[in-house]
Amino acid sequence: MSLLSLEALLERLETWDESRLAALLRLRPDLLQPSPHDLTTLAVRAGSEASLRQHLQRLDAPTLRAAAELSRAAAQSVPAGRVDPFTLDALQAAGLFFEAPAEAGGAAGPAQTLATPARLPHIFDSLTAHLPQLVETLSSQRASVPSPAGAKAAVTENASLSAISELLDDVAELLALLSDSPAVTLRTGGVGMRELRRIAAASARWGPSVPAGSARGRAAAAALGATAGSDASVGEIGWLLELTAASGLIELADGQAWSPSRLAQQWSAAARHHQHQLLVSGWLLAPRAPMLLRGPHPTSRIAPTLGLDRQRGDAERLRRALLGTAETLSADPAGQGGQLYALNLPENDLPGLDALTGALPRRLAWDRPLLSARVAHLLPWLVREAERLGLFAVGALSTTGAALLDGSALPDGVREDVSPSPGASWRPGLSRLAEQLASSMPAQVDTILVQSDLTAIATGALSAPSTAALADFGQREGHGAVPTYRFSPDSLHRGLTRGWTGPEILAWLEAHSLTDVPASLRTQVEDAARTWRGVQIGEAGAWLRVTDSQQRDALLDDPVLRGLGLRVLAEDILVCRAPAAALEQALAEAGVDTARHTEAEPDQNRSAQTGTSAEHTASWALETSPWEQSPVRITSAEPSALDETLLGATAAALRQAGRAAPASSSDSAATQDVIGTLRSALAARREVTLTRVSPQGSTHRLTGVPTGMNAGRVRIRVRDDEGEATVMLHRIAAVEETAADPAAGLTSGTAAQERDMEENNG
Repeated sequence: MSLLSLEALLERLETWDESRLAALLRLRPDLLQPSPHDLTTLAVRAGSEASLRQHLQRLDAPTLRAAAELSRAAAQSVPAGRVDPFTLDALQAAGLFFEAPAEAGGAAGPAQTLATPARLPHIFDSLTAHLPQLVETLSSQRASVPSPAGAKAAVTENASLSAISELLDDVAELLALLSDSPAVTLRTGGVGMRELRRIAAASARWGPSVPAGSARGRAAAAALGATAGSDASVGEIGWLLELTAASGLIELADGQAWSPSRLAQQWSAAARHHQHQLLVSGWLLAPRAPMLLRGPHPTSRIAPTLGLDRQRGDAERLRRALLGTAETLSADPAGQGGQLYALNLPENDLPGLDALTGALPRRLAWDRPLLSARVAHLLPWLVREAERLGLFAVGALSTTGAALLDGSALPDGVREDVSPSPGASWRPGLSRLAEQLASSMPAQVDTILVQSDLTAIATGALSAPSTAALADFGQREGHGAVPTYRFSPDSLHRGLTRGWTGPEILAWLEAHSLTDVPASLRTQVEDAARTWRGVQIGEAGAWLRVTDSQQRDALLDDPVLRGLGLRVLAEDILVCRAPAAALEQALAEAGVDTARHTEAEPDQNRSAQTGTSAEHTASWALETSPWEQSPVRITSAEPSALDETLLGATAAALRQAGRAAPASSSDSAATQDVIGTLRSALAARREVTLTRVSPQGSTHRLTGVPTGMNAGRVRIRVRDDEGEATVMLHRIAAVEETAADPAAGLTSGTAAQERDMEENNG
């Protein structure tokens, strides 16, 4: 076996027909960005380190192991061992290995007459050096299957529905807190620890009243994995902030504070299965993985929530790979119904090597060994996030998670759009998830049991209007799908502050309680209304002054105006919910002359029906993540949907163009892989010649051995000079590996002049 230079690689590609070139572009779609004009450009990209690394991330363990063995044999110029023919065909189709003429008189097998791009052996050396766990993965001989000791389907279903119900209650509580007091950001961006603690302290759900050893405290700790120097409730608030921002429920106002968006109002009025659908949609598309990640050691604080430093461009692909692996394992007849994983996130320490064990991480390492090794530290947190959303439960894929994945799978022969929106591939699954959840979740109720100890117990999961009403004048106790509310002078005064009157509170309780309202509670409500001192305020969409009492009565009875919500505020003042423009138009249709005075925002009637959300399920799935406006971008190694017509046309054009003409711009194509060439030279301590462009546009050549590369700079030990030069990577136009020639030197100026120029011009 041997290594291929650029010229040799180009010669191999010249022998390929259009079908083989189209197959290469299909397997390695990054070669199409942008479309290559000739075979020389294609050869440069196919042999570049960046493109080779991207394709290696798509290989499973057996294929990657075969590629590593063949690459090692090529680097050592020794015959390779036996390789599975199908695996070898796949590696050759992807341009990782090419047939090479056998030695004269030799009887070498197919694997012994192969050649590979020159950078491939260095890539494998680098991978095994930086990812030691990859060696163990490549040594495994078979894929994992689930453990047969799995939980019963009913237990998994109940755990999933419980997690979903708890999550929806948590999000509703957070939105209510942010509506009263938005989350203020740090000057450096993100929401800091002090602000998270303030939000937690303001809530009865996560505040000091929740003991750390209680069931709620343990649940919150499990959500994040509490550490010394940070508490679980703060971590829970941070996770919910990330989730609501990813779902578009909160937005950054004036760059200073996060507060509920207009979508949050619609979400609060939606059915619970639609609420959950939107949260899952936001989580799937968010370029931030994972949202629960903590600091580097047990005593560190949580990194600022909602900061840009948590961006991760491949997050959606990572979640898809994790969920897809779980689906594959669940469908495996050998382990159907078994346990997929075991999660161990300690409360007072960082996760160890046993944080995530079982068939799920092992199977992901088998199917995608490079991806798994690169993100192994993130997987426990991603699994925990999936549990919080009810997609995983009790170590298995829940019915809700299976509905999401089953609906997102395309039938055979059906291809996605060439350039779909990021949420297009998830939309069918999200609709199926919502439909499945609508039939699984218990119906919401509006009835309570008022008791003589001044408490009210819900008879089931309360609807949004009933929850909002009790939250106004009651204090929630405990945690769960069936809450208990206690009525006290403080809670009743809060209800009066929010616009309720004493008679309205009693009327609401009588209408919703299955038991009689006790006399003690009636007395307390009446006392609270009598002792409360305050000024009532409210909002109105528009007001109108009518001095004629007969005209006022006519306006209130007019059927055209009845839908505007007109009501009497004072003897000659009426208010309505509609904005002034709508009121003016309606009055004109009713034949009433108007004089425009002012305009206000519309108000929502407290008694409006909510919780039905008749919109189609597709309307509750995001097309793109709200974070997509961020400048952070990471190119994914996953192949996207490709147009077969485009592939065929590109392959035909490449065959017709052949190699680049001597005078074309592709002459310097060999120097385009600047980063890859520098990495190879740095690892092997080989000498290179850099072509540097100054700010004035002049070019200078510098020859030497690279000694370091980071932060956008490369350090190079200059030939015939004891010092080093530092060159900005964006100033390097080309890199060429050179033979050690003591007579060669700088072609323009001395090394000292080059260093001075670098310091002066950047």
